[in-house]
Amino acid sequence: MKYIEELKDGVYVHIILAVRKKFGLRDYRAKFGKYFVIEAGDRTGNVLVKYWGNDERLTERLYEEIKEGDVIELKGTYQQDTQPYISVDAEYDEFKKIENFDKRRFIPAVENIEEIMEEIMHLVEEVEEEHLSKLLDLFFSDEEFLEEFRETPYSSYEIYAYMGGVAEHTLNVAKLCKRMAEIYGLDRDFMLTAALLHDVGKVGMYEMDTTIRQRDEAKLLGHTILSYNMVESKIREIVDFPERLKTHLLHTIISHHSPIVDNVPQRIRTKEAYVIFYADMLDLSLKEFKEGDEEWLYSRRLGREIYTG
Repeated sequence: MKYIEELKDGVYVHIILAVRKKFGLRDYRAKFGKYFVIEAGDRTGNVLVKYWGNDERLTERLYEEIKEGDVIELKGTYQQDTQPYISVDAEYDEFKKIENFDKRRFIPAVENIEEIMEEIMHLVEEVEEEHLSKLLDLFFSDEEFLEEFRETPYSSYEIYAYMGGVAEHTLNVAKLCKRMAEIYGLDRDFMLTAALLHDVGKVGMYEMDTTIRQRDEAKLLGHTILSYNMVESKIREIVDFPERLKTHLLHTIISHHSPIVDNVPQRIRTKEAYVIFYADMLDLSLKEFKEGDEEWLYSRRLGREIYTG
């Protein structure tokens, strides 16, 4: 089944879309009856859908039944007009709400997730310090956690806003931290562990069906607190985990956004936390330059226009 970006003018299409907006019922000008217009889309874009009803009551009922966020299956003719639309005639075509669908049709996903996860697992295996290795194992040998981790987006609407975004970002930060540990003589095992776990709280933060939405807990607590809680909980499962190591690791996680966010629990106090912060910011900022569709765009992160050409 095709996506919106693949549609050709004048072609009869069979497509599955998510309802984005409803524009209201309208009366025909030259005859009795009603029609309605909605905006619907998939991961490649949005398009108008014009439903031409032939029974006023049925048209009204159908319009009331569909809600924003619902998924519809339809058959109709695609028109490449000034504002492209799919024309659905109630007498000949099809328009129905469906419950079962693949969320990947609406939410983009990283294409090389297997390669990303393989690299992450290699970095996990590189950590030799006994307690840190056990800690990572509690996360990355858990099949349920891994399944969620590999699908979790980094955000709901901007950078890495696609399935696998957290894994891709985590891998980049971990590779940066590994290299910086070599350059500045830092504890490589500690830096790898902190990098691999710094955003672990994003797992479970989002609901995904036709869009990505933050859960209430994520909005209220934020991912640094959630990451802190998850890591601290796993540390308690490890016998004789050194208190100093625990404190430094948790500090690194909970403070890694502090130079740019005022309302954080703690400011950066260690060089390891500073490296995590800059590795995190470097990856997110360069991703923003890379994702620009236009030569110039406004970066909320940097507070200025940036050149992406």
